[in-house]
Amino acid sequence: MKSQDPNFPMRRASLTALLLLSFGLTAVRGPATAAELGLTEVPVEASVGVSPAESEVMQLQLEVEPRWDATLGDAGSAVLSFRLRLDGKDELEPGAPPFDNYDGPSKPLTLGDAGTLELRDVYYEHRLSSGLLRVGKQQIVWGRLDGVKILDVLNPQTFREFILDDLGDSRIGLWSAYLDYSVGAWRAELALIPDQTSHDIPEPGAWFELRAPRFRFGAPVDAAGLPRRSEGGSDWLEDGALGLRLSRFVGGVDVSGLYYSGQDHEPLGRVGLGEDGLFLEQYHRRREVLGLSAESSFGPVAWRAELSHQPGRRFNVRGAAGLDEVELDQSVLGVGADIQLPLNLLANVQLLWDRVHDAPAGLIRPNEDQLATVFLRRGFAYETLQTEFRWYHSLTDHDDTMALRASYAVNDELTLFASGEWFTGTPLGLFGQFARQDRVVLGFSRYF
Repeated sequence: MKSQDPNFPMRRASLTALLLLSFGLTAVRGPATAAELGLTEVPVEASVGVSPAESEVMQLQLEVEPRWDATLGDAGSAVLSFRLRLDGKDELEPGAPPFDNYDGPSKPLTLGDAGTLELRDVYYEHRLSSGLLRVGKQQIVWGRLDGVKILDVLNPQTFREFILDDLGDSRIGLWSAYLDYSVGAWRAELALIPDQTSHDIPEPGAWFELRAPRFRFGAPVDAAGLPRRSEGGSDWLEDGALGLRLSRFVGGVDVSGLYYSGQDHEPLGRVGLGEDGLFLEQYHRRREVLGLSAESSFGPVAWRAELSHQPGRRFNVRGAAGLDEVELDQSVLGVGADIQLPLNLLANVQLLWDRVHDAPAGLIRPNEDQLATVFLRRGFAYETLQTEFRWYHSLTDHDDTMALRASYAVNDELTLFASGEWFTGTPLGLFGQFARQDRVVLGFSRYF
């Protein structure tokens, strides 16, 4: 989707100049610059993305994420961070995204179609005698698997770059209160989350727009979609989420039990009739998640497992009368292992089974998903050169995503990187829907 802004060429030229200026700033000594600003660190990342299928640049991005840390007294500390994104091509988030999935206090600031400014973290942390209390906008991570979300259910995620972005970067922080407290051999974690922000799904026309029918409420891949609307606001006190996790070591195994009750971050859909005709309204229901996880190691192998059960979760079904919803039980099991191989090669292998029980005909999503992942990591030249290969394979749809990344640390402040991402499979599949969205990215990251 191309911008229709008459000033787009000038804006693109300005952003290109910003990227070139950022490259020039690599000659500046970072720590001194950060100290003058009173900041702990100012990471800057500039990248250029190319589409091999279209032989053209699809990404010209500058990302700045200043972070400030402060010690407050003997037991307190505070963190504040922002993320500024500017993109001269405007393909990943075309136009000015409405961000309807965000609660008001969490919504990023849209800078026209040039980019966004987002408050990433702002919280106060107080150390207790046997734990800590953290209040503010934050991420609370309870998942154990790598790049796969089974029990990592508290914070929603942005799919701006599908699942190719690091979870720490794609996870959306929420306004919440978090208590971590230990009593004897037990560790208890409690999260209270009034923030009703949900998954950030790319708008139509975005580079990684979700095109498969399972993500379009059953509409065919090439069918024109209805105009989308989001359900109205929510009550923070009435609709807030609660999470509780209890953990302890049992026979050398770190075992956890989890309970979550709150908004389902995945939207449901229903067709409505307005003054301008039919529209698709996206809305959210509550869900409950019961979970177990375990993690341990023996020799060169570290293993982990997660199991979730969601009783009575709501799903869309499509029948003769159109879209409807049903309550069904869902179970997800994931197992994985980190294996230290010869030549200092670290391999991560994972399998995931996702099943909706007693699924009726017309269920929008498959009643079962099976996924395998393989991640390989290797460092060279005293770890200054890092390489990583990621492979996702859907055993259900028989399609794949492969990503290869290499980074070279020039010094403590400057790192150069290159990556490539490839998709194969049917347009109806989980990964095959992006069969023409292969991407090669070149860039650098610099701390100031």
